[in-house]
Amino acid sequence: MKKRLTVGVVTAECYREYTSEIIRGIIAQSELADCNVMVLATRNNFQEPVSPHVEHEAEIFRLIDSSELDGFLYDQNAFFTKGIQKRLDSLLKRTGKPVMLLDAGEHPFFENTVSHDPDAFALLIEHMIQVHGCRKIYCLTGTKGTPQAEERLETYFHVMQRHGLPYDESYYAYGDFWRNAPVQFAQRIISGELAMPEAVVCANDIMADTLIAALEKAGISVPEDIAVTGFDGYLDHARSDVSITSFPKSCFQLGADAFRRLYSIMTGRNCRRISSGHSRIQIGRSCGCVPVQSTTEKSRREKRLILRYKEWFYHSEVLFELIHSESLYDLLYMLASRIYLVCHWSDFRVFLTDRCLKSLSPQSQLSAHKDCCQVLWTDRAGRSSGISERPMKQGDIISCLTESPDHPSAYFLSPLHMNERQFGFAALSFGRLACCYQPEYCTLIGYLCLALDQLEERSVLRAQTGVSAKDVENPQLYQQLGQLREEMQQHPEADWSVQELCGHTHVSRSYLQRMYKKYFGKSIVEELIDFRLQKAKELIGSTDLTMSHIAELCGYASYAHFAKQFKVNEGMTLSEYRQRFRRSKGV
Repeated sequence: MKKRLTVGVVTAECYREYTSEIIRGIIAQSELADCNVMVLATRNNFQEPVSPHVEHEAEIFRLIDSSELDGFLYDQNAFFTKGIQKRLDSLLKRTGKPVMLLDAGEHPFFENTVSHDPDAFALLIEHMIQVHGCRKIYCLTGTKGTPQAEERLETYFHVMQRHGLPYDESYYAYGDFWRNAPVQFAQRIISGELAMPEAVVCANDIMADTLIAALEKAGISVPEDIAVTGFDGYLDHARSDVSITSFPKSCFQLGADAFRRLYSIMTGRNCRRISSGHSRIQIGRSCGCVPVQSTTEKSRREKRLILRYKEWFYHSEVLFELIHSESLYDLLYMLASRIYLVCHWSDFRVFLTDRCLKSLSPQSQLSAHKDCCQVLWTDRAGRSSGISERPMKQGDIISCLTESPDHPSAYFLSPLHMNERQFGFAALSFGRLACCYQPEYCTLIGYLCLALDQLEERSVLRAQTGVSAKDVENPQLYQQLGQLREEMQQHPEADWSVQELCGHTHVSRSYLQRMYKKYFGKSIVEELIDFRLQKAKELIGSTDLTMSHIAELCGYASYAHFAKQFKVNEGMTLSEYRQRFRRSKGV
């Protein structure tokens, strides 16, 4: 049987409506072309400042090197910093495989599919002129030099010229497709630097919403004083209460068309074009019209369903259940029984690295050439194996997900990690349904990462002390003290004190001392002495430093106290220990 082509989609924040629609178009078109789709996505867009935890999410992109991927659709706009964009550019270029950008600017190495929408933007300007009789219209376009911004500004010029309306350089300005430029533009109007217009047409809804909020904050009413329109129909977290007149941009069609072009490059053949249907102006109050209901019964029903799942998720105890799992088996079992909280899910899998698996389940032994293991596979139809162990290489994860001979597969892969510690990957599929996950799935993955982190820490502490976190009086304090004890062992020279540990753990002095000795068999002071003397012995044996200098490096303020304590614990003086150590080494 001929092997299906597999396309990798490199993006971020799939739950955002704009990105979600692009991916829906890609999956729908891939189904027609009988191709697999693997979405490699981070939960964050790397907007600065980038925390260490977010920075290590980029480990998911190691899968770009998989030999199973035949080409890539790259949503460069989903990543906010040049650093991550350059890193991805390098990774994708190194594969030597076809790469198609989505609505980006010119690129020296990759092809680009741009959504051409001048007619749609023209309809909004025509609406302001013909329906509302506006003559003095400003234009706030997007980032200078981007194809979308330049195309929409050019459209503004054409429409104004066609109607014989005057305009000059003060009538238009470049923005940023975000929330900073509209505030500056509003300030120019408020201060009187720009004459008051009748209307402002914006290149996207985010800028329109921000402009309206800034104007109304200054007492300028929309649409009574100035009418405002947006464009693209995608708006997260509206800042104003005024509904926006816009033209929903077909990101679904952008995704489908980008896939078709990539498919043509990979195969030399064309595939039938899928259509998202006709779009029209979405009337809001911002232009002065009375808003009309534009959603269909099907879309309203889908929104109600998503809202119901959202309520189920946040009313569940899934976080508590996951982080209190006492073993890897318990955690996976609980996860499998709670995945139903993800709307429309069909198939869910978890892959853990060999390092994580050895830490959580020491009895699991992977062969030398395997570095990953599928530990959970659950699906709605009940065909899966549930909790299991299927060793493989990380590079074989894609082939594992695409081995179904019946129909093409589409999976969303997410990294599982806590800061630099990589646990593995999660893979979610909606079957043959062209849809995307909601923010609650990202939250669930975050919960899973937290649960794996805590389970791994408990496993390490159990191995070090022989005490099970399940058996201790205060598991949270036990974990905190275990971490502090490890830091004391690594840096015994620091100024450790019982009072400082109380500040870290937020418990009383007597309770802390009692619980520490109960957990670890020695008092805090006894352990600190052991750690300092252990470091002293290492320095005495491996260096020619003076004893007073070693005392200082080990945290002793007094050489005499150091020498006395060493003799009491070791049964010999400092110089005797150094001589005996060197004789034993033949020095």
